[in-house]
Amino acid sequence: MNSKHVLTLGDVNVDMVIRLPERIPGKMPQLTPPTLFGGGSVGNVAVALARLGVPVAFVGTVGDDGFGRFAREDLASEGVDVTYLRPVDAFTTTVFALIEPDGERLVTAWPPENAAHTFLRPQDVEAVDFSRAAWLHTSGMVMRASPVREAALHAMALARRAGVPVSLDLNLRLELWGWGDDIRATITRAVALADVVFGSAAEEIAPLAEVDDHEAAARALAEGTRTVIARLGAGGALVVTPQGEAAHVAGFPTPVVDTLGAGDAFNGGFIAARLAGQDVFAAARWGNATAAWKIAHHGARGLPERQDVARVVVAGRVEATSAP
Repeated sequence: MNSKHVLTLGDVNVDMVIRLPERIPGKMPQLTPPTLFGGGSVGNVAVALARLGVPVAFVGTVGDDGFGRFAREDLASEGVDVTYLRPVDAFTTTVFALIEPDGERLVTAWPPENAAHTFLRPQDVEAVDFSRAAWLHTSGMVMRASPVREAALHAMALARRAGVPVSLDLNLRLELWGWGDDIRATITRAVALADVVFGSAAEEIAPLAEVDDHEAAARALAEGTRTVIARLGAGGALVVTPQGEAAHVAGFPTPVVDTLGAGDAFNGGFIAARLAGQDVFAAARWGNATAAWKIAHHGARGLPERQDVARVVVAGRVEATSAP
């Protein structure tokens, strides 16, 4: 890969998607076999960028096991550069996603500790050529365990030193991790190193800022130094700039098939648009369009190509015929 590319640093795993049947009194539920997809919050962003025509490389670790090989080959098949993806002797995370008939989901993961993606070291990051980076994206998913959290923070610092924009998706998962002092301190450090922070307005931005009002919480995190994108689900996104400008960017009507990975799709659309020269508000519109298209398709990797997103932006909605 010779041109400048986006560096995506963090988790890659497999998603075991189980679609729950509609329960109708008096009828036997119609079960479908589980489906295996490539996954991981940062892995999904990498694929979203690749589908949108953005050169992208993945920095991380993955298990030297069957699922790890599946995840690595899946990224490579999408055109993601896996030069910096190191195999380790650990289990690749399996995310079990239970998809309700209305498209909403319940998610849990195994193993709960010492998963392969937590083995990335600061010295691995030293081998990355930041002079070829156009952007660095990482996630709160890697801020819980050592040594990966130290590696991610080190990468963010190196990127900023090299003049490379840095984005962070909070991905707090408070229901799994809690909000202890160590996690709070690490996330606070990561936010301070980010130029763009993504997160759910209600579940992440507000708890982190300790402010209930979404706009006030986003402004508190922006601190006059970074852009904060507070995702509002079907309501679109609230964007606050370092200059204090704030705007609600509406979402796009879409048939709901599967919401798994919608936030990751948004991130990919936003970053692609920013690299194409769009301002943050137009980029948020692209993020909404990318997420809406994904929601109309199965799996976190049910992601659009650039022309698909452009059609959504022009039409103002995802057409029902786009859904499977």
